[in-house]
Amino acid sequence: MTLAYWDCYSGISGDMCLGALVSAGVPLEVLEQAIAQMGLAEHVHLTAEKVLRCGQEATKVHVHLHGHHHDEHEHHHHHRHLPEIEEMIYQAHLPPQAERWSLEVFRRLAVAEGAVHGILPEQVHFHEVGALDAIADVVCTCVGLQWLGVSQIACAALPVGGGMVQCDHGRMPVPAPAVLKLMEHHRVPIYSNGIHKELVTPTGAAIAVALSERFGEPPCMTLEKVGIGAGERDLEIPNVLRLWLGAPVPKK
Repeated sequence: MTLAYWDCYSGISGDMCLGALVSAGVPLEVLEQAIAQMGLAEHVHLTAEKVLRCGQEATKVHVHLHGHHHDEHEHHHHHRHLPEIEEMIYQAHLPPQAERWSLEVFRRLAVAEGAVHGILPEQVHFHEVGALDAIADVVCTCVGLQWLGVSQIACAALPVGGGMVQCDHGRMPVPAPAVLKLMEHHRVPIYSNGIHKELVTPTGAAIAVALSERFGEPPCMTLEKVGIGAGERDLEIPNVLRLWLGAPVPKK
């Protein structure tokens, strides 16, 4: 049995999860194969590089969209409903646990988005969180965790961040509405680390709440491996997500 703990003192996002997994030993080819099984190989590919965040080495995974110029201010993505994303996941024939996790992430996100907009989860347009890059983030994260043999996942309390973020509906306060709703629905412990940026993305929040059995302190474990995934920006603190992996300590 392998335990995993998301140490997200500077936040969590889909690409940070991928970076932490690759840093922990998941071959990029395993994640690329998942993208191919999703039928997205013509549209999405991954690259990884070592970067420094406040002097700390971390792995940055880039999700490239073929034929698109992508940056944080541009919202060109394909919009999809939950049933379409579920069908893509079912047809990919992913490893069983990865499939269950992937479906759960998107269902939790759809419930939160539906609550924000006052509509049913099945009616939600998945805007940026349903884009090709976010679908790749979620599915590859779940595949990578299963490849590592992870059976139980815990997560640290989430930093709320601050300021404003641009999304399809205009400028929104941080945490973004869907993120705040996910935190509310799942009674996630939150705090401020003093950084007034978007630290927890909708994709990152959905991964955290859907896969984690609990939030708070690390589980009692023998630490065997730490994967370090880099965020996009440089912050006042190392902008990294640390994935702690280990074996449970038997109870006496």
